[in-house]
Amino acid sequence: MALIFQNFKKQRVILGDGAYEHIAEAHPEVTLDQIKVALEDPDEVRASSYREDSELYYLRRTKQRYICVVVKVCVDGIHIATALTTTKPKVGRVLYKKGT
Repeated sequence: MALIFQNFKKQRVILGDGAYEHIAEAHPEVTLDQIKVALEDPDEVRASSYREDSELYYLRRTKQRYICVVVKVCVDGIHIATALTTTKPKVGRVLYKKGT
């Protein structure tokens, strides 16, 4: 059963079973609560430089660690592709930055 979140633009974001299983197995350090906060109150959102249909939501966890939630914007809705930790935001056009 899919989980439904809401992003900072009040849009519905779907976490399907397959993506949830992938995150749980490959990136167990990322929790559902962290995904929720990254979507609702991100520090930064960037357009993916690799996939034009994807956006990367970043939530700073420590000075050198971020949670990154990758979402695909499709005609049938916004879907979470994966979530992981990273040391810095990837290259890509900044769509949103908290505090600016």
